[in-house]
Amino acid sequence: MLSSVIIGGGPGGLGPIIWAAQHGLLPAWLDRGVAVVERQAYLGGTLGRFGIKSDSLGGSYLECLEAPGLPPELQPLRDEPLAQEMARYRDSFPPLVLVDRYMRRIGVALAGMLAERSALHLCTEARAIHLRRDGSVDVEITGPDGRESVLAARSAVVALGGRQRWMHGELKPGIALASCQMRHVMPSDRALSIAGLKEADQILAEAGRRPILILGGSHSAYSVAGAFLELPGAERLGKGQIVILQRREPRIFYPDRQAAHDDLYDVAPGDICPRTQRVNRMGGLRGFGREMWRQIALRPRTTPEPRVVSMDMQRLSADELGAMIAEAALVVPCFGYRSAMLPVFDPAGTRLSLNADLGGVAVGEQSRLLLSDGTSVPNLFGIGLGTGYKLPTSMGGEPNFDGQANSLWLYHNDIGAIIYRAIHELARHPEAATTIAA
Repeated sequence: MLSSVIIGGGPGGLGPIIWAAQHGLLPAWLDRGVAVVERQAYLGGTLGRFGIKSDSLGGSYLECLEAPGLPPELQPLRDEPLAQEMARYRDSFPPLVLVDRYMRRIGVALAGMLAERSALHLCTEARAIHLRRDGSVDVEITGPDGRESVLAARSAVVALGGRQRWMHGELKPGIALASCQMRHVMPSDRALSIAGLKEADQILAEAGRRPILILGGSHSAYSVAGAFLELPGAERLGKGQIVILQRREPRIFYPDRQAAHDDLYDVAPGDICPRTQRVNRMGGLRGFGREMWRQIALRPRTTPEPRVVSMDMQRLSADELGAMIAEAALVVPCFGYRSAMLPVFDPAGTRLSLNADLGGVAVGEQSRLLLSDGTSVPNLFGIGLGTGYKLPTSMGGEPNFDGQANSLWLYHNDIGAIIYRAIHELARHPEAATTIAA
């Protein structure tokens, strides 16, 4: 029986594996049996479809290859051209197309280790997870030839990525986007893709005086505004034509309190991470989304950008908001992500109600999947975009942060470590997985 099945070979799914690799633990874990199931023909994710830059410094991507415990199979990657290209961005923000190539190269090396020591299932879909009375799990898969089979393991990790649910839910009492008339609508994940930016360029060029409406105050919202301004079609836009409609002012990342002070940014005590002393370490805008905000907010040493304005959505009535949406040449919802899930069945064959299925957070503090009643499943874990993971105090983060942690660095470090250790604790005490844990 396998130690674990990891469902999804993107940056999140690889998190526990990369953590183990950094600490010299991966070969022994693979020898105990790890299967990775990935729908694509490769490991490493699909970040290359985005036409923007990362909001993480290049150095954060290099750390995993610089770890002293790295297995011999991965050490040659340190000197390859891709790592050297990433090193040029150590203190800046690399394009996501480069991050994609880099992660795929790591994926190729890990795939070789998996194929040699454990199990790798590419071009394969996971269909469902069945809990067994002995505390193990069966993962139903369909291979590239259409054949169905089952992988039996002590645990499973779900890392299927995030999905945007932007049509439903109220923007404010009395109005939902699904009920609005819109000329063009493009959720942020498409708007930031290479194909989406090409489509948006044409819409901007033909917008006339109609506004471009961005709904939400997240990093995605400010990144969309910044990406749109770089399109040729944006040259025709007038003052205030791109409108960011947000429910609250975003928080902004700074390396320390002094940097925030120098930027005329007010810092509350709860904005400071006690572990790193960074301001809004987890919840703050970073990278080019941050610079977009600084331009709009007229921070020191910035060039004002009059084509973009931000507005408080709460000050608009439902009728006013509906009219703005109907008038817009393009509406871009930036409402975040929810984790994609698989059907999970108990030993009697009854489908369990997962919290994620109801639109809630997918995992608890130990990254175990949550049921709708708040209990967790001891041998099922979730990691990656949209899971809603809340940082425990031990991981730091500013006290004022109430959002979910979506950080590749965390997947490859603290969160990956939690899942690795929990999986191995189950191996020592398999009886712990025979009941649903509180």
